[in-house]
Amino acid sequence: MILGAAGMIGQKLIEKLISLSSFNEVKINKLILFDVINTDHPKIDEISFLIKSGDLPKETVCKDLISQKPDIIFHLAAVVSGQAEKEFDLGWNVNTKGSWNLFESIRSIGNGYYPKLVFSSSIAAFGAPFPNKINDEFFTTPLTSYGAQKVVSELLLADYSRKNMVDGMSIRLPTICVRSDKPNLVASGFFSGIIREPLNGVQAILPVSTDT
Repeated sequence: MILGAAGMIGQKLIEKLISLSSFNEVKINKLILFDVINTDHPKIDEISFLIKSGDLPKETVCKDLISQKPDIIFHLAAVVSGQAEKEFDLGWNVNTKGSWNLFESIRSIGNGYYPKLVFSSSIAAFGAPFPNKINDEFFTTPLTSYGAQKVVSELLLADYSRKNMVDGMSIRLPTICVRSDKPNLVASGFFSGIIREPLNGVQAILPVSTDT
């Protein structure tokens, strides 16, 4: 199951999983694709697709998704950084409450259900000042609401994993540049914009100092 399947990373993950045909020694014969909108996907005879949409913070939505008992869950669903900073309630509701509802829905099934869950966190989990190389032991002192929301979800997943309720892993994704899609509310989107927009004949505004 892929949560946030309609996004850029979700779409690339779908293509990758289809090309692999198996993952973590599990043959892929069904993909459950979830997002706030219906998810596009390639057509392939060997894999059946179940398309679902809704709001992850709703407990009934999470319970419905987990009732399918997927073996592996990729949790990519999130309100992006700039929007999470601007819309405080929305960010915490989706990025943290949504994760907690997901973990609780897994726990409520019981009966030995123990899925692998990969959570997409972010380098926003860290806070300045930064060393030249950030390792896994570097302090998680986020400077934004988005970063705090990701760290809270990481800690929740780690605790549920410690209790053997889920086999969880958090991956702190870096800034993805150059994003091929249209500009969105990702705080680091200007990194892509200053390269992408001029190539398309569009003016790009640099919102930070050139030292950045």
